[in-house]
Amino acid sequence: MKKISLILLASMLSTLLSIPSYAATQPFKVKCRTKIIRDGIVRYEKRKYTYNFLVEVLSDETGTKYERTKNGRPFITAKPQERYSIILHNPMPIRIAVNLTIDGLNSITGKPCKPDEGSKWIIEPYSYVTIRGWQVSGNTARRFYFTTRDDSYAKWRSNNWGKDLSVNCGVIGAAYFWNKKDLENYFENNPIYEYTRKPRPFRSWLGCKKELAAPCEEEYERRHDKQKAGTGMGERESHPTELVHFKYNTGMYKPRQAVIIYYDFAKTEPQPFLGMGFAPERPY
Repeated sequence: MKKISLILLASMLSTLLSIPSYAATQPFKVKCRTKIIRDGIVRYEKRKYTYNFLVEVLSDETGTKYERTKNGRPFITAKPQERYSIILHNPMPIRIAVNLTIDGLNSITGKPCKPDEGSKWIIEPYSYVTIRGWQVSGNTARRFYFTTRDDSYAKWRSNNWGKDLSVNCGVIGAAYFWNKKDLENYFENNPIYEYTRKPRPFRSWLGCKKELAAPCEEEYERRHDKQKAGTGMGERESHPTELVHFKYNTGMYKPRQAVIIYYDFAKTEPQPFLGMGFAPERPY
């Protein structure tokens, strides 16, 4: 499936990929025609590669949001009125496009969309980009912040669509896409060199190589009434972008393939210092 889509390229891209302390990770297996130079002889093989796509949620107050697993899914705890950013990492040696959605809405157009639809962010090879808010024009964004469902941007957008879009509150999604030919060209220009090792006499090798099990893939779920948190549209700030064409034909076309992070408010707020006095004695 080939697509040509209008893509927004953030004006300031970081050039180095740093591995965050906490981040949602989704491994994705790619089969690619690869140039191999074995003992000086050129040959081509179809090889499989696994790329780990990372998405990090960064709080203005506390830094990277700690992620835990809840009901088998990546989950972070939101704080009311907390401003936050999303860092999209590119582990690949080629340029990629990312469809970032907040509460089911595209972060650039503010519309609901499928993973391969809508406007996308461009990320350079082995790099990352920080998205701090909803892109409302070519030069301006409005900040992401955690708020109630009734105050969320998705709830406000419901008036334009004639249905309650806030049922998708509490989820951040990132679907990655790239051009297969670009990856093949990379391995053409950066071949893999291999050398045959001569067997050693009178020595046997024991043991076996175990394959790692693929992680469980979770489907999108419809948000239920217990969900309290959503994302609002906050203050304006400068975020210049450039409109470019990007052709892609490979990537995360299914929701279960995308990087997904769920969030909600804490049920209770534990307090370490509640009052004064002495500890009551417990009877023997």
